[in-house]
Amino acid sequence: MQLSTKRALRILDFDIETRRIGFHSAGRFAPDGCEPVVIAAQFEDEETGPYVFSLGETWTEESYYDLVSGFRVLYDNADIVTGHYITKFDLPILNGAMFECGLPPLDAKLVIDTKTDLLDMQGRSKSQENLSALRALEESKFHMNDEWWRKVARLTPEGLDLARRRVTDDIKQHMALRRELRDWLKPPTEWKP
Repeated sequence: MQLSTKRALRILDFDIETRRIGFHSAGRFAPDGCEPVVIAAQFEDEETGPYVFSLGETWTEESYYDLVSGFRVLYDNADIVTGHYITKFDLPILNGAMFECGLPPLDAKLVIDTKTDLLDMQGRSKSQENLSALRALEESKFHMNDEWWRKVARLTPEGLDLARRRVTDDIKQHMALRRELRDWLKPPTEWKP
């Protein structure tokens, strides 16, 4: 993938929160049977944000399409996308949502994944929360318990507010973490659907 160097690269940091919708599973953390409920994204060069897209309290084809297509606009305008474990979880889930909404698949994109692109090391957890704590970052993860996740899965107003708070905090924490890990991350690689 060749990018023009005449302008600064647009880096989009994003995260999704999901709910299980199927009984099948390809593994403990496989995206099979998940759908996005809330998506947050922010361009590195923008002070305002993040953009937050959310399902409504009642699932409709229109609200699902708005959630997915809203993110798609940002994705298509990014040169690089970044997040934590996005190559194995977020991007495949979003691509499945594109399929369900009748949209084309996500284009190949340069990716910086702060979990899968972290240089090899032993004795340390690669979770975003643990890496952030190790580097003493101010930004924190918003913890969710099972009862709150049930409210998210049921699309209650409180559940959607909780999911929006979690995904927004994850974006803030991730942006700080990626800056902190810059010497520990492999160069961007191309993700292909």
